[in-house]
Amino acid sequence: MAPVGTTCPVCGGTSVAGVLSLPDLPVAINAQTTPELAPDVPKGDMDLVVCRSCSHLFNSSFDPELSDYDASYENTLHFSPHFQRHATDLAARLVVDFELAGATVAEAGSGPGHFLTMLVEAGAGEANGFDPSYDPERLGAPEHPNVTLSSDLYPDGGSLSPRLALTQHVLEHLTDPVALLGTLRGSVAADDKGAVYSEVPNGEVMIDRCALWDLIYEHYSYFTTVSLGLALARAGLSVDRVETMFDDQFLAIESRVIEPDAGATPDADAIEALVARAVAFGDTARKQIEAAKTDLNRYRAAGPVALWGAGSKGMTYLNLVAPGGEIDAVVDVNPRKAGFGVPGVGVAISGPESLRQIQPATVLIANPIYADEIRGTLGELGVSAEVLPLWE
Repeated sequence: MAPVGTTCPVCGGTSVAGVLSLPDLPVAINAQTTPELAPDVPKGDMDLVVCRSCSHLFNSSFDPELSDYDASYENTLHFSPHFQRHATDLAARLVVDFELAGATVAEAGSGPGHFLTMLVEAGAGEANGFDPSYDPERLGAPEHPNVTLSSDLYPDGGSLSPRLALTQHVLEHLTDPVALLGTLRGSVAADDKGAVYSEVPNGEVMIDRCALWDLIYEHYSYFTTVSLGLALARAGLSVDRVETMFDDQFLAIESRVIEPDAGATPDADAIEALVARAVAFGDTARKQIEAAKTDLNRYRAAGPVALWGAGSKGMTYLNLVAPGGEIDAVVDVNPRKAGFGVPGVGVAISGPESLRQIQPATVLIANPIYADEIRGTLGELGVSAEVLPLWE
């Protein structure tokens, strides 16, 4: 299949501004592969553009045929206590906000069902999850008897009728995010309590704080508040509550069913400002990549260097800054990642306990929100190192 090109997946506009080009990125940064095979994983180009009609950012060189979310895909964040607290608090709030006590909920892209379990434990009655990457042999059965998981896609046709349909960090992977939102809309209960919760990475934080390590091939697109609101309107969903969370890294909108508005258009002045911010981000990102290479050489001169965080941010950093494996350790709290290689680089991932032996002089943190948690663990491990986030 040919790359998707410059037609915006949200509004259908074809006028775009170039933002940033990153060639030869691994197409599945969260797929598990051996350290020996990792350098030769399939790769694709990222040519990030921003839509001049709705501010949506997307990869015009994205090829859907290169994406394969099979059972080897691993991006669970729930092994971090900090993330656990965030997710538990969110689940409790959603149960209250949407009156989910004893009600049914359903999720598209549910993974191993961690969040659905939290919803049920907070009072929801029954939870159904759908995710093609779900493998019960690798991930195990759901943690709660009222949670049911399937490796099928979220079903069309309104057979579920949940009080709340939700999707977290899925829309950015899709070439037609409006279609999934429409499917969720069509599935919810046909009363005034049926609702949809949508959560994505916050594209505005990426461009405003130059969080360029968020860029991965799997993410076909990045939503701004404007472009996510427009996608919801075109799918027939309202914008009732807009919220950023997790240090503003996540963007979430709560919605109810309305009539689809195919002609919805955002404010032109807001779009113009967002486009300018996106283009400026590209200029800054190119300089930041080169500066990061210089910084890494300086850190290595002082002693061993470890990277904490083998998720998207850490993987992108390694591919752009240390593609030859110029780092002494890559660690992650997710035990399912241990022993596998970094796609595109080949460095083996290990657990934090490996740092006892390495005793790094510098520990780079892929996501600054975990800084206090990581410093605490390093202290418990007896590791005295300078701890530096990749971005602020």
